Amino acid sequence: MSNNISINLLPAEFTQKEIKREKFAHIQTAGIVVILFMVFLSSLTVALRILQSKNINLVQNQVALAQHQVSTLKDKQESLVILKNRLTAINQYLGTPSKQTSILLLLSKFLTPVSVNSISVDKTGDAIVIFTSPDSLTLDNLITNLMNKDVNGDQISSVSIDSLNRGRDGLYRVSLKIKAK
Repeated sequence: MSNNISINLLPAEFTQKEIKREKFAHIQTAGIVVILFMVFLSSLTVALRILQSKNINLVQNQVALAQHQVSTLKDKQESLVILKNRLTAINQYLGTPSKQTSILLLLSKFLTPVSVNSISVDKTGDAIVIFTSPDSLTLDNLITNLMNKDVNGDQISSVSIDSLNRGRDGLYRVSLKIKAK
């Protein structure tokens, strides 16, 4: 076995200075490591901030585009709702016969021998007919047929003459009020 003997001939002050210098070097190294670590963290934070801000801008642009698309579709939606309501109303009346239609169809059967000037039918089916008749016999047949329940299918409750005039040309100008049942 070898015994190593070491003799320190240096003064004690020098060894203490050397120990302090080594401690200071360790502290300096640790400080540099901490500073480098802080620089790394701050550069990482700045890089993440830039990346996040780009992502935020991208998302904001997408949101603005989506809002624009929604606003353009909102106008289309309003138009579609209006059209849907109109189609619903049309479908309600499409399959169901109305009193107006049935009275007009009935009157079209009876008014062929006369010259009709105007026909107006309200929602209840009551009608006002203004026409000219060539003679009194045609006028009498028309009113008789309108009043006969067998001929009119029991759709008319009353017929009244509002006005009756005979012109110099021999034509009868008549205004009839027809009440539907």
